[in-house]
Formats: sequence, C-alpha cells, structure tokens
Amino acid sequence: MAINGIRTIQNGKYIIFFIESFSDELQELIRSQLQGIFHGFSEYDSLDEYYSYQNTLKSFLDRYNSKDNKSKKGIIGELLAHIILNHELVNFKSLSILKNKEERQVKKGFDIIYYNTDNIKLWYTEVKSGNKRSSSSNCSEANTILLNRSKKSISEMIDEKRQSLWDSALIDVRLMIKQEEGLLDIRKVLANDSPNFKSDQKKRVILISVLYSELSELIEEISISDFTDKAITEDNFEDIIVISIQKRMFETIATFLTTEVA
Repeated sequence: MAINGIRTIQNGKYIIFFIESFSDELQELIRSQLQGIFHGFSEYDSLDEYYSYQNTLKSFLDRYNSKDNKSKKGIIGELLAHIILNHELVNFKSLSILKNKEERQVKKGFDIIYYNTDNIKLWYTEVKSGNKRSSSSNCSEANTILLNRSKKSISEMIDEKRQSLWDSALIDVRLMIKQEEGLLDIRKVLANDSPNFKSDQKKRVILISVLYSELSELIEEISISDFTDKAITEDNFEDIIVISIQKRMFETIATFLTTEVA
C-alpha cells in the first residue's frame, strides 16, 4: 500500500516516487524504523534501551550536523531510500545499516544490499542524491545525471572486487538479521557472492536517485524509461531495477528529526 503523501509510478523495471507532502504516515515510518535502519534491526531488538529513539536521534544528528551540504543530501537520500523501499518492496529484506562502524561517519561500501526472500537473490544498491543544477535544463536531465552516477559508482565497486566490501556487508547482516530469521543462510549466500567465489559474475543492482527539486516540475517518466532501457542494453548487470525519488527539500527531514529530540 502506498505511503500517504507519496505518489508512485511503477512500470516494469523502474519506479518513481514523488514525495508530495511530508505526511503523518511518513513521519511515523521514520519514527518506527530509524533505530533499526541506523543500528540494525537485530542489534536494536537485543539492546532496545541502549539504542532508544532519543539516543538514536542524537547519534544520527551528531553525524549529520558534522557534514557539508553535499554529504547531508546524501545522508537524507539514503535514509529516504531505506524508509520507502522497506515499505514498498515487500519481498526485499535490507541487509545493511545506515551508520558506519567508525565514529561520526556514515556507512561506506555498498549503500544497501537487499535479499529477495522469494528467490534467494542479492541486489546491490547505490543511492545518489542532489539538487537540480543551474546547468541542468530540467528535472529529468538532473535526475538522469544522478542515475548515471549511481550506475558508474556501483559498477566501479563491483569491478574492483574488493573483498573488504563483502567483509563489511557480512558484519551488517549480523546487525540486521536475527538467528531465527535465517542469519547463517543469508550470510552464506552473501559470502558465496563475494569475489572469493564469484569473481567474474555479474550482479543484480538497484540504481537509486534522490532529486531535491520543486514538484511544480516533475521528473518525466520517459526519461526513466529511456535510462532503464539503455542500462539493460549495456548488459553490465545480471538484472537491474531503477528507482527515482523526487522531494522538494532535504532539510525538511533533518528539521523533523531535530524537533523530535526531547
């Protein structure tokens, strides 16, 4: 079921989310999921008092407020991707936390890895966020730039075959997935998909753009369709999903989280 305040266009391999209002439902989703997304749902469940909502808000904002504007846009974009996809992709389970294990940093490596519970397949995700630049003639062009950056970034990470990316991802899985939810099996699937075992295999990817721009001008569906068709034709990935999110301002989310601090 769609989130109130978000209009969705879905067609084949792509989805567009227009955040038309910062609805009560979206605010409640952030409240209910922030701890799990930031620390890991399994980790939070085992130490719920330590990872309280208030403590999590302070940790998130401490990292957020220490960043420049470009990084802030990325942090909010990744948070929105977590929130929306957790709600909309019902058969996809996130294996990645938002925070980095290093102090005052945001997670490095793959932005999000998803596990399809229907067919036991992994999807590697890259989120790119930004405003429409003055040099961009329209929202569609600006959004395509972000999608191309996402495609380039995920391609480079996969091609580098850095084992450390999977080492970090395996740590995240322990924080996200409980033993009774199949932790060992999921870790094995992820480990077997690493360069140690499948160095030349193509990966399934989700390319995500988060464009901050007034909704008086919308991303055109044809631009997403054309980008998706071209990416499929290039045949660099085993499979691909393209997701674009358009929201007026990233500061709205940060302001909301700030006002939530008791």
